[in-house]
Amino acid sequence: MEPEILMHFRNEAEKHLSKLVVSKSLVGKIDLPMGVVCFQMTQESNDTLNSWATDLEKLLDLIEESCHQIHKQTMVHMAALRAWRCS
Repeated sequence: MEPEILMHFRNEAEKHLSKLVVSKSLVGKIDLPMGVVCFQMTQESNDTLNSWATDLEKLLDLIEESCHQIHKQTMVHMAALRAWRCS
């Protein structure tokens, strides 16, 4: 009896969530092989762009820091090489 109740609940939940996705009240991503569905609330286009801009800013900060560290290491190694040649 229990599996029938669960199946009924699953079918009803699927219908309700499908209606929300079709009406664009909810965004759904389905991974059929894994049997997983992920839902999230829809975002305004400005919110999406702001999120992307923030992520892009973080990425550029990481790239800038990496370039700085690479340049620093290059200078340290060049100084060590010059010191070795002079000795």
